[in-house]
Amino acid sequence: MKFKFILSDLDGVIRHYPLERNSKIEKKYNLPEGSILKTAFEKENLNKAVCGKLSDEEWRQTIETALAKLCDSKTAKLAMEEWNDFSGIVDQEYLDFVRDKFTDVPVVILTNGTTRLKSDLTKLGIENYFFRIFNSADVGYCKPDKKIFEHILAELKCKPNEILFVDDSLSHVESAGTLGLKTHHYKSLSDFKSAFV
Repeated sequence: MKFKFILSDLDGVIRHYPLERNSKIEKKYNLPEGSILKTAFEKENLNKAVCGKLSDEEWRQTIETALAKLCDSKTAKLAMEEWNDFSGIVDQEYLDFVRDKFTDVPVVILTNGTTRLKSDLTKLGIENYFFRIFNSADVGYCKPDKKIFEHILAELKCKPNEILFVDDSLSHVESAGTLGLKTHHYKSLSDFKSAFV
């Protein structure tokens, strides 16, 4: 079946954050192993950030404040400055495969992102690669809430089965599937390629 749109997740599919980078920062600043991600992914503040209720700057400040309880405020500030100065790594091979395999099918991004998304994409040089970009912080809902998928269907003016949704989170894939979107639970590029040979 020819899809009208490829709806792709960003983080964990197109953009990646090497875990070893966090480890290096934690070792450099004598922070407990895993403390940066544990603090960054604290559910309440993260949900507020990706639903647009906290700006990216405010969210990152909550992380710094929490880290300061594990060290001193100056160290926490330095660690966060280094952690913040990174926009991820793009999997160009994934983008090339999607472009070649699904020729002329527009690629749309759906990400649970913060208000920093636009500047990140610009820094990575991929801001103009996509037909549309839906950022949960702008929409006001985040995956796996069905409302964000309903919003996209209305914006793209298409039927659910005309979209292929690719995401590395099973709960997001399952939510989209209940609305009738065609889905692929992304685990690796090789697995993705095998599914669409």
